[in-house]
Amino acid sequence: MSQKSEEGTTGMLEAMGWHRDFARLLARLESEDFWEAVSRTLARHIVYNTWVALVFHADQPPTILAESDEDDGADEGLFEDYQRGLYLLDPFYVAARDNGLDGLVTLDDVAPARFTTTEYYRRYFRRNIVSDEVQINRSLGAGRTLCLSLGSTRTFLHSEIGLLHLVEPWLGELMRLRMHFERCGETPGPHPWHPHRGGVEETATRFGLTDREREVSQLMLGGGSTKEIARRLSISVETVRVHKKHLYAKLGINTQAELFSRFWQERP
Repeated sequence: MSQKSEEGTTGMLEAMGWHRDFARLLARLESEDFWEAVSRTLARHIVYNTWVALVFHADQPPTILAESDEDDGADEGLFEDYQRGLYLLDPFYVAARDNGLDGLVTLDDVAPARFTTTEYYRRYFRRNIVSDEVQINRSLGAGRTLCLSLGSTRTFLHSEIGLLHLVEPWLGELMRLRMHFERCGETPGPHPWHPHRGGVEETATRFGLTDREREVSQLMLGGGSTKEIARRLSISVETVRVHKKHLYAKLGINTQAELFSRFWQERP
């Protein structure tokens, strides 16, 4: 048999394997272990260390639907911290909230230039994800995005990203159908610095920050440069600098480390 014939046979067998796997997942759509079954299926083809299924909301903290066990490398306490405020600094959350990204999303797609220098990266991402993350997203409407996040202690291979692109349309649709059977639990109240909360003035924090100042603060803490923040908010670089000056003056601080401390003090 020629090499080309062997490659064609291998590809056909792999496709048949995926058809079988998706049929099995479809049969488990109403089962409590659906997300674990998805994880086991993907783990046969892709190397990753942690996973979490969650729903991003525009107006409240994310809802955690299911997550990997602590034995798999996840830290339950860090997920609690994530819901209490760290989600606002997550580049995947920010992208889903502002742009409604659908399909396969990689860390390179959404991470700001200075992401690895942030307190969020040091205190959460590096401890819980370590190196790389990808998400399969499905818009649910009404400002909600369903996400399956995979975290790895190494950078995902191009072949793994390619495979996820290939199966994403099928898996994403299964995820969307799964939401008909999910019973979402309660989440903490929004962090006081949560932006876009209807523009109601009484949402201002005890530091008297405006909505725009809170937006700028979170983009700064998420690793955004002055130019990136200006581009994202459609304002000038000088306006960003003015917001930063007012922000630091109101909080009585001089560094981003102090800014993170003030942000974390405000969590629910």
